Amino acid sequence: MSSFGRISKGLLREKVKFINLIFIINIFVVIYSLITNKFSNNTNSYTGIAVMSITLGVIFLCWLNEGVYSNDRYRLIPVSDGTMYFSNVLMSIIALVYLLVGEFIFYLIEYKLVPNAYDNMMMADFNGGQQYLFGLEILVTFILGVIFIFTVVTAIHMLTSWISNFLPFRNQTLIQGILAFVVIGVLMIPFNYITNNILKIFGIDNMNSSFAAVSHVMSAIMAMILIWIIVFTIINLYFLKRWSETTK
Repeated sequence: MSSFGRISKGLLREKVKFINLIFIINIFVVIYSLITNKFSNNTNSYTGIAVMSITLGVIFLCWLNEGVYSNDRYRLIPVSDGTMYFSNVLMSIIALVYLLVGEFIFYLIEYKLVPNAYDNMMMADFNGGQQYLFGLEILVTFILGVIFIFTVVTAIHMLTSWISNFLPFRNQTLIQGILAFVVIGVLMIPFNYITNNILKIFGIDNMNSSFAAVSHVMSAIMAMILIWIIVFTIINLYFLKRWSETTK
């Protein structure tokens, strides 16, 4: 197996383990819903649990994704910095899709076994071509948004580590935390300015409430997120290379 295959397989296995832990909790939630429905006719929607599970999964994936770059278990594998970076992000994306598919399946199971008025209304309204297209746009935007979070968290970590090399107390957790907040604050200034102006170029300010206008807004947001993913990826690869050179 190639070095890329070795590191990808190890990364995916570790990420999937955490997702499976969430699924196990979901199984107990579905069982609990069946029991409460049988004895008290309690028919709560699974939507809230799904949102909580996906949020927890994204947090786990961010933590695992970021921990790879300082883990000697992966750093000692003879691959380039770019290969390790893209393999890590790709495996996180696959794990995210695995989480989303799993939560959708749990939602359908809960809906079939314990139907409720809220989900019945949602299913009844979600029955047209435009609704399916809009749902797909939301899904793609969400996945791009999570990838954006991965890249931003890595960039903040890289920048914080680089700046801390010039400070006398770089290994103190409190100093690292304060420095991270400062880096975030500084990054937010050009980020907000550039994002607002590019979205204006896309014509966001002159949109109405029609489906075509909403679809245009979603497309503009996806394009904006993709641009920032590319920008932060370039930043991450640059600092990851510098980090590797200083740790070798």
